[in-house]
Amino acid sequence: MLLSLGLSVSIDVVIIGLLIWVTWQTAKDRSPPNAAPFALMTGSLLLWAFLSLISELPNAWGVGSNLAAIAQVIPIVFLPAIWLVYVLGYTGRETGFTFLRGALFVLLALPLTGAAATFEGDPTREEIRRSLASLVAAELFLIIIIFVYAAFLFISYGWNHGRVSRTQVGVQLGAVSAPYIIGGWLDGSSIIDGVTGGLLVSGVLLTVAIQRYPVLTGFPKADYVARSRVVESLQEAVVVVDWKSKILDANVAAEELFGWMTQNVIGTPLDTAVDGFDGIDLSTGTTGVVSLQTTKGRRQFQYTVSDVERDTGDSDEEPVARTIVFRDVTDQRTREQRLSVLNRVLRHNARNKLDVILAHADHVEDDTHRTSIQHSARELASVSRKAREAEEVMTDSVGAPSTVDIAAVAHEVVTRVRDDYPDSSISVTAPERLQLTSYRTVVHRLMTELVENAIVHSDDPIRVDVEVETTVDDIPQLRIADNGPGMPDRERDLLTESGETQLEHGLGVGLWFVNWAVSQLGAELEFQSTGTTGTTVVVRFYRNRESIPQDSDGSDNG
Repeated sequence: MLLSLGLSVSIDVVIIGLLIWVTWQTAKDRSPPNAAPFALMTGSLLLWAFLSLISELPNAWGVGSNLAAIAQVIPIVFLPAIWLVYVLGYTGRETGFTFLRGALFVLLALPLTGAAATFEGDPTREEIRRSLASLVAAELFLIIIIFVYAAFLFISYGWNHGRVSRTQVGVQLGAVSAPYIIGGWLDGSSIIDGVTGGLLVSGVLLTVAIQRYPVLTGFPKADYVARSRVVESLQEAVVVVDWKSKILDANVAAEELFGWMTQNVIGTPLDTAVDGFDGIDLSTGTTGVVSLQTTKGRRQFQYTVSDVERDTGDSDEEPVARTIVFRDVTDQRTREQRLSVLNRVLRHNARNKLDVILAHADHVEDDTHRTSIQHSARELASVSRKAREAEEVMTDSVGAPSTVDIAAVAHEVVTRVRDDYPDSSISVTAPERLQLTSYRTVVHRLMTELVENAIVHSDDPIRVDVEVETTVDDIPQLRIADNGPGMPDRERDLLTESGETQLEHGLGVGLWFVNWAVSQLGAELEFQSTGTTGTTVVVRFYRNRESIPQDSDGSDNG
């Protein structure tokens, strides 16, 4: 008898220790959205285990074992309701206690209060059984309904959720239900007397759950809250429509932009609520630019159409709605059009005027003035040409990158530059093939600018060495060395700074383009001194590439 009692008490102590640890781990940081209900749930199990221990000690303390036994009804009755509150928060409903949830606890407390009023002091076992009998009809029905509803929500939401494992569902469900199921199974005559095994299972499962699974962070709740908060905080207008293009929902930005309240336009066709959006294709993935009437006047918007799927884990399921995101691009497009017009007009006018200047320069008799005029005009014509080429390259680089063989590009650039500068000596050393994922037009123009700049700054006899190789870290790099006096500090600053100010203009479009191209390619630019004369420019390309160097060095001297 004493051995059995000692074993039972020891198990109760182990259970209490486990539940104290779990409750402490939960309660010490209540910032997660589901920490409070989870702590109340584990605390209720802890109270249940503590009262169970007292009830097994007939002469313990002065409260009486019978009173401790009947007090276990409190966690038995209210634990399913706390479990329901936790599940509602975890599956995306509002966390915490609302009016309806408070009413549920009051409803559960009414039969319990009536039963407690039927006896006084330290009741006998027979009195406890009679009191419990009066509870069974009302309380048991409510407890089962609440528990089954909470279990249904938890299983249906978590069973196929991408970030909640099925094992977690089973562990948490087992931890809550074990005292009821195992307790009733071990001792069918009284649910209060045989719960030690069930509480032990609960303690072990909760210990595992809090260590291995996101029981506090509430990923489903985080999904619900984060997505709604992000959508509401977006500066872009977001409108959700059904498959008949009728409005289902919209964010605050859309309301302010189009001048209506969401609840007033639900069910309204989108082209009726948004002036200027009629006749637009709303197929999934469609994007375009449209002019719409807004509270700020008529503005231009880029719109994008996306699916809203019922379950992100099932790609074959039919989408339930579509979202249209509107981004105001009026200022951007106006600026682009303005720059395009100015660029085209200035380039056209500059070219025509320079042709006139060069034609009249031939009639200037003074050799010094004629040469100066011709030299300046040709330089301006070169700047105009480089600006046009830079614009074309920038336009080509807005698409997706592709595989570029920089060894082949180097040979192509050197061949062309040799034709333009026949008196120069240009060598190229490169493997048979060296590929990376990049923009070919940008790489080609970058090499051309650097090689031409090296030729311009070289001394007679002009010597430029171009080398394509990989570093010891397997990073593709380009090296261009000349035999000139070295690059002026002003030009180096232009190439290494992020931009230029009104007071510090660059010396040319070509060097500005080198600066832009290096940034666009994600590359690194470095200058290395080759002694008293000469400069070596090194461009190291980014790591995310496919490098396929061959044994042949591909040397080519000319």
